[in-house]
Amino acid sequence: MSSLFSRITRSPTSTPVGDLDPLVDVVGPLTPGLGLGISTKARLGAQGTMAVYIAEGGDSDRLLGLTCRHVLISSKDTNVDYVYHPSPSARDVFLLGKRAFGNLVDSIKVRIGRHGIAMERWRSQIAGFERREQGTDATDVAKARTDRVVTQGLVDNAEAAMDALGELLNQVNQDWSQPNNRVLGHVLRSPAITLGVGPHRFTEDYGIFQVNRDKLGEGFQGNKIDLGMKLDADEFTLKCYPHADADWKFRFPDDRLLPLIGTISDDLMRHPDMWNLDGELCLLVVKNGNATGTTIGRANGVFSIVRDYFNDPSVNQTSMEWGIINYDSKSEVFSKPGDSGSIIADIRGRIGGMLTGNSGKTGSSDMTYATPFWWLLERIQANGFPNAHLNVVA
Repeated sequence: MSSLFSRITRSPTSTPVGDLDPLVDVVGPLTPGLGLGISTKARLGAQGTMAVYIAEGGDSDRLLGLTCRHVLISSKDTNVDYVYHPSPSARDVFLLGKRAFGNLVDSIKVRIGRHGIAMERWRSQIAGFERREQGTDATDVAKARTDRVVTQGLVDNAEAAMDALGELLNQVNQDWSQPNNRVLGHVLRSPAITLGVGPHRFTEDYGIFQVNRDKLGEGFQGNKIDLGMKLDADEFTLKCYPHADADWKFRFPDDRLLPLIGTISDDLMRHPDMWNLDGELCLLVVKNGNATGTTIGRANGVFSIVRDYFNDPSVNQTSMEWGIINYDSKSEVFSKPGDSGSIIADIRGRIGGMLTGNSGKTGSSDMTYATPFWWLLERIQANGFPNAHLNVVA
């Protein structure tokens, strides 16, 4: 089956950049690595995260995206199965909601401002070095000359960075400010949210949307989590080895993109093969979400919980979920609202589950919940996409 979906795309997403690129701290939301912030035409104020890319398979060349149903469809809508029918009222999926787009613009402006502040200080220092170079102490003159040259290099780099950031800001305002220019695709199918499904009693809360591949640009590399710049490579790596005698291997990717390979089985979820700082068995997992970016947590198993999807007490509220807790008591929370839909994988790149929610006594989250992916893929294949798989062609 060939794709019938096409849409004018004003600008594709950006290609991931290297660590030394002046855009590295801000361009992430516009690159196609996993962690994409998404929203919908009807709910631009609501935000979530795309989980993974899925190839429809069979005779189809369509590229699909996966996220939670509650990211795509409001809880105020009737909770019934949704199936796409060509019409002007198609449920478009947007890259970046209203708040996420505003945050992107603000981050670029802040980065430009920080470079400007640093440049002002460095230029003042250069003036001081030049005065010292007029002195009579040969050693101090030589040191002042060296420091002036180094500091001038910092100024030159900052000026180049400001120019590059200014160009990006202009491009973002010109090509991305209108929501219609950020259309990533449209919803194809989303079953009604159901708790305690089948013998495993898992939560069914997902939606499939078609992705306009042209919108992804040349930087599309398939299912790789963008680890971003939030955690330095050394800090991230140290967290992956809570004990010196850890017998697993992790190497921070040169391009910060963690390839996803394989899935975590039900047995491995229940019997983890890693351990935490206290020597307790767990899986060290990572996600990149729209709200909290890249975070590392611990997955301790599957257990029964109570969810608040429905206000009707007659509706079954008990469901099984894969539980993820924060890395330790000093770390930030693993997730917050807006991270729903994020894919959670262990540090080896094995796919664990799709983030569906969290709980906590305050704004912080004590526990994050995810639907196991091994089960979720089976449900997707049984509900309209029998040949769906993750081996997407970049």
